[in-house]
Parts: sequence; C-alpha cells; structure tokens
Amino acid sequence: MKILVVSDIHGNLAALEAVHEKADVVFCLGDIVNYGPHPKACIKRIQDLTDKVVRGNHDNAMGSDVDCGCSAKYKELSDAGKIFTRTVLNEYEREFLENLPVTLNIKLDEIEFLLSHGSPGGDLYKYLRPDVSDRELEEELKDVIADVVFIGHTHLPMIRKIKDVTIVNPGSVGQPRDGIPMASYAVWEDGRIEIKRVSYNIEATVKGLRATNMPSKNITILTDILKNGGM
Repeated sequence: MKILVVSDIHGNLAALEAVHEKADVVFCLGDIVNYGPHPKACIKRIQDLTDKVVRGNHDNAMGSDVDCGCSAKYKELSDAGKIFTRTVLNEYEREFLENLPVTLNIKLDEIEFLLSHGSPGGDLYKYLRPDVSDRELEEELKDVIADVVFIGHTHLPMIRKIKDVTIVNPGSVGQPRDGIPMASYAVWEDGRIEIKRVSYNIEATVKGLRATNMPSKNITILTDILKNGGM
C-alpha cells in the first residue's frame, strides 16, 4: 500500500498540482488555505483527492472568527492573507474547513495511523520542530495509540522514531521554510517512509498573489519566502 501525505498547502495551487505522486490513499494534514492566492481551488483539489483531512490552524481561522495563532514573524502576513481568503471563500467552503476533525485515526493493513496538524494530541498551534527533544516527543505520545503519527504545521520535514512510534512531518507543499523552494511531501509505502520534493511554477503563484487585494509589501515578502524557501 502506498500513502501520499501532504500538508500546509496554503492556497498554493501550482505547488499542489505539481505533486503527481500516484497513491492508494492520500492524507492531508491541514492548512489548505491562507497566504496563497488560490484557496478555493486548493480546497476543491483536496476534496477530490481525499476525505482523510484534518484541520490546520489557518483552516480554523477561516472557518471561525479566531486568530491563527501564528508567531510574531508571520502574524502580519497571516492577517493580510486571512482578510483576502475570507472574502473569496463561500459559506460552504468555510464550514468545510471549520468542521474538519482536529485528529484522525485510520487503520490500514493492520497499521494504526494518526493524523494531526500541530501535535499528536490535537493542539493546532504547537510547533514540534525537527530539533525537538526525544523527551518532549515521548511526552506528546504518552496517550497516543498509533504506529505512525503524521503531523505538519512547522513547514519543516522530519522523520523521528520514539520507541515503537514513527513521527513524520512531510514538510510544506505550498510554503516550505527549510531553504529549499520546492513542494515537500511524504510517501509511506509498505512501511518505508520518504520525504520527497518537486519543483513547481513559483512565478504562477506570484502572479496569483499580485492579483489579490493583499498589500503590496506583504506580497513582496511572500514572494521572497516562496523563492527562497523561507525567511
């Protein structure tokens, strides 16, 4: 069995469409929208690909009138993106995002998978970066029953093993922040896990950003993030 795992698409349709990996099942770890210019199309694309989707903090902020909980570094960009995104999404799309589960347990071929955006326990806002200690990860997993845990949120790919549990962050499809400006995703195939990258048409996304009502200074910063793989 082959599973494609995507996360943190952030309205970047060109990046999402560049992920051509064929798989038996697709998992989406949330943050389908915000920052990018094509939130509607990204929602539709994910809906066409899978029903195995969990809610990200930016999805939550679109479906409900709540803050995204972003770090100060990205707060202004997120707020500008939120204003744009909420003006283009309809009620059905906002309700779809709002009603996504926070965590999802899936059993396939006798393997227990757990999907979550921020932390295994369902904290939408918690950052578990690649340098997180084994002790902290072990604490996060203490009430978790799973063989493989997929999380997103940090935009940084990670594969870790804590006792009998494998924790995987596929990185970000739409806004990688590890210095590699390529869509990042993961593939689980018969017990083997791999982080993969694919180039995409960044200029198409930049052109889309320029057609939005986001402030030009925010578009400039977002362009730099896309072209440099972070800031």
